[in-house]
Amino acid sequence: MSFYLRQKWCDPRLRYTPNNKKLEKIKMEGDMWKRIWIPDTFFRNEKKAAFHDITVHNRMLVLDHTGYLWYVTK
Repeated sequence: MSFYLRQKWCDPRLRYTPNNKKLEKIKMEGDMWKRIWIPDTFFRNEKKAAFHDITVHNRMLVLDHTGYLWYVTK
């Protein structure tokens, strides 16, 4: 089975005041997701789990100026 996992949470330490409308949301590029705390999500009744090897990580992280983060992985 393959699916998208979407998570949203608020980290008040990451709040900022945007200078203009374009900076209200920032898409975190590259390996920036490694520098941000991401919840350790797990499936309680899993019997077996594996990540398939890929050349590029299927991840996206967007930071909102209010401190909300939106994280998507496949």
